[in-house]
Amino acid sequence: MEQGQRDKPSLVQVTWLNEEYVEYSKDPNLPPPPEKPLESDCCGQGCNPCVFDIYENDIAKWVKNCRRVLSSPGDALQDIDDNQLQPACTLAEFTSLQISCIRKISENLIIYRFKLPNNKSIHMNPGQHLILGYKANGSMLTRQYTPISSIDTVGYFDVFIKIYEHGKMSEKIRQWQVGDYALWKGPFGNFQYKANKYKKLMMLAAGTGVAPMIQIMRYVTDNENDDTCLHLILAVKYYDDLALKAELDNLKQYWNVTIEYILSCEKDATKFKYGDKITLGRIDYDFLKVLLQPLCNFQVLICGTKSFEKDMIKYLIRSGLTADNYHRF
Repeated sequence: MEQGQRDKPSLVQVTWLNEEYVEYSKDPNLPPPPEKPLESDCCGQGCNPCVFDIYENDIAKWVKNCRRVLSSPGDALQDIDDNQLQPACTLAEFTSLQISCIRKISENLIIYRFKLPNNKSIHMNPGQHLILGYKANGSMLTRQYTPISSIDTVGYFDVFIKIYEHGKMSEKIRQWQVGDYALWKGPFGNFQYKANKYKKLMMLAAGTGVAPMIQIMRYVTDNENDDTCLHLILAVKYYDDLALKAELDNLKQYWNVTIEYILSCEKDATKFKYGDKITLGRIDYDFLKVLLQPLCNFQVLICGTKSFEKDMIKYLIRSGLTADNYHRF
């Protein structure tokens, strides 16, 4: 695939941006959206790019430009007061934020969208997380979640949450409805990303541990000048556990993105889709050794359950890596 194709979004991405498109297109203070081509403008000969491919690309660029206008204090198209320049959350105390949308992926995997007042931003770096708090019996129950929305998004952020049957926080989250409020503070996390510092980032994730990986992948692919190669290895039990596969399918279209799924319990190969890179089994030392041997100037990122992270670090150290070569979220 040619490097120039990295900016081409799929229909999945346009659907993901649809809510922003509707909101921004109604704002008279923002640039007008691109004009959609007529059906008759497509010749039907399979041109690459097609006029509709160009339109989708223009929409993605327009949405990104609208985000920039809303978040930039120096843009003449938008008057921003001092209050808007302040981050929506702080490290010191919890902020009450409202749920504006709930997207149910499955019975126990849900994406929640939280509204940020005055078109504010979280002001976070890629790989950082927020802390969700809930007051109960005089104490504060907390959990960490990494937003999966782009870090330059203004007006809202999305979090991907797994509901556990007997989880203390899950009992509270399970009751959430649109319009409810939750307490957040942050961002936290010491991961520092610099474009092109490494030739490759290898991402080892299990289950919902894919959240910080998606955030970083979006950050890299949004930067036309970042040529860092990304290799995500996502471990789940079953194919149906790949909850954010639509977003991952979109990301793997970029020239510098490789995504591989490791399924530990799946028996039904008929579910697999064309183009999926799947290995049946588990991530072990032998699996990683093959991938690590030819690499140079790379970093490994790890996120998952405590046992998963412990195993991955053990395999990496056995392969000769040191703490400087990996980062655990």
